[in-house]
Amino acid sequence: MILATVTGRVVATQKSDELRGSNLLLVTALGDDLEPVKDRTYVAVDCVGAGVNDHVLVEEYFALHKQEYKAMSIVGIVEKIHQGR
Repeated sequence: MILATVTGRVVATQKSDELRGSNLLLVTALGDDLEPVKDRTYVAVDCVGAGVNDHVLVEEYFALHKQEYKAMSIVGIVEKIHQGR
């Protein structure tokens, strides 16, 4: 799983049948310092009703062909983050 922040929404005028009715969001992975990681922004299917600026847990899994297609799903909204120091 990846800890990420929702940074935007994706508007698609056409989607595959499997994605019809789904919300697509842009998520940016967070590093150990809870700062966004450069070049780690993805499109994810929202399964929990997340919004822009929410911290979320994203699950990455392979679908169809392992080398060609990765799917991302937002599976949880994070309320608090505690860092041990």
